[in-house]
Amino acid sequence: MKKSIIQFVWFCFSMVVFSFISSGNLLAETSAPDRVILNQPGWPTIFELNIGDSYTLQRNIDGKTIKRVVKLISVTEYWEPDYWIKNNPQRRTLRKAEVVVEVSGVKVTLLARPYQMPTVVNGLRLYVETTRRWATETRLGKIRGMNSDVRLSAVVQGEGWGPSDMLFPLRDYRWRSSSYFNTWSSLVPYNLLYYHRGEDFGAIPDRLPVVAILPGKIIRTPLPGGNRRSNGVTVETASGFRFRCAHMNIETFDRTLTAGTQVRAGQMIAKTGMTWDGRKSQTHDPHLHIGFHFGRTTISTYPFLIEAYLRMYDDNVMAVAGAYHFAVPGEPVELDASRSVPRAGRKITDYEWRLHDGRIVKEPRLRLVYDKPGLYCEELIVRTDNGSEDRDFAQVRVYDPKRGRNIVSGWLYYTPVRGIRPGTEVLFWNRLGKTSGRVTIDFGDGTPAKTIRREIRHAYSKPGIYTVTLRAMGPKKEPATIKTRVVVEKIK
Repeated sequence: MKKSIIQFVWFCFSMVVFSFISSGNLLAETSAPDRVILNQPGWPTIFELNIGDSYTLQRNIDGKTIKRVVKLISVTEYWEPDYWIKNNPQRRTLRKAEVVVEVSGVKVTLLARPYQMPTVVNGLRLYVETTRRWATETRLGKIRGMNSDVRLSAVVQGEGWGPSDMLFPLRDYRWRSSSYFNTWSSLVPYNLLYYHRGEDFGAIPDRLPVVAILPGKIIRTPLPGGNRRSNGVTVETASGFRFRCAHMNIETFDRTLTAGTQVRAGQMIAKTGMTWDGRKSQTHDPHLHIGFHFGRTTISTYPFLIEAYLRMYDDNVMAVAGAYHFAVPGEPVELDASRSVPRAGRKITDYEWRLHDGRIVKEPRLRLVYDKPGLYCEELIVRTDNGSEDRDFAQVRVYDPKRGRNIVSGWLYYTPVRGIRPGTEVLFWNRLGKTSGRVTIDFGDGTPAKTIRREIRHAYSKPGIYTVTLRAMGPKKEPATIKTRVVVEKIK
């Protein structure tokens, strides 16, 4: 009798376990199911792990079931100096993290850092959304519900990152057409302790259409009233995914898009603006902000929008120099162009760094040491197997620890950013602050450099890719350089 009872209890327990394991696409071995953030067809699977935990990831693609066990081994974080943020006693901010995982027996080190795309490992495309410290030790933008050591996301190798019909949020845009930009997890420079939750695309206001990236219902909007905080518009899709666009000026809104209205993918919501705190206050850093949300948490925007950009525009390669870097004299800075993104079917064949001291380095990665404070700009050129080329620029702020905020900072903008042809008049904005003496602009086409105050106009005579350079001196006569590139297309 006793033996029969034990057998019956064991049978019931086995059936419960079997039912649990069979019930979902993402299966926990040692972790609670509430650490599964997203598990819907057509979207990346997003889940959290503590060190030593494993998840069994199961996804169906093209009629096949792919199963992999992902185990978190370790997390190591790296820092860079900070002498801008007042409420930051450690005087450092996060730069990157090395996340060691094992995927069904294959061990790999994933990098968590700004502008990092997913890594292919053992049949998966695997991505580090964030680490516990990156998500929580910040003045602004704490990620709700992040209670584990690491949050990861994954799709099957060869699978797209999210819906294949997701659009890029800006029409008439060109990658890196302003020196102002922020991405998921990057430190927002010259601000508070704020690791960015979304993407910022710098743009001169009231020029570029902001469009819905997917169809859905508008659930938040400043309409029908006036300016509210950042004029944010939130759209919720049928899947429960939400995207939010912000900082548009109220005059450019489609006035019919009030709360509860259905919006089509590609429908214009407004144009890029400069609204923050209920007024047009972004005089030095106007931009579009877009963020992604599921449930009560925020998810990375970057892989989604890179793939959306390449669907929407015909660029063959997107150069990525790594954006902002921070250092002190004598401390090495790592530059890494390997994050550059070629179009599917294309291959990057050449990396070229043109450095501030005149050197040219033909390698994707290098380490630099600066001997004095200043704002430096290191130019990256990448070329592909079909001869396509793109350029990007690493902005390196070398601090003087004794001076703190008494430094030059700012941005370079221009418009239009796409469709420029010989003879097209281009408007350039200088938004450098705390300069000493005059600021000059070199258009990169061999014409003489000119003095620029707030803005200047220029037309190019020939097609090509041009590097535009702002040069100035800071409060203590330290060098300050900002660059961007302009693509002048052939007349069709």
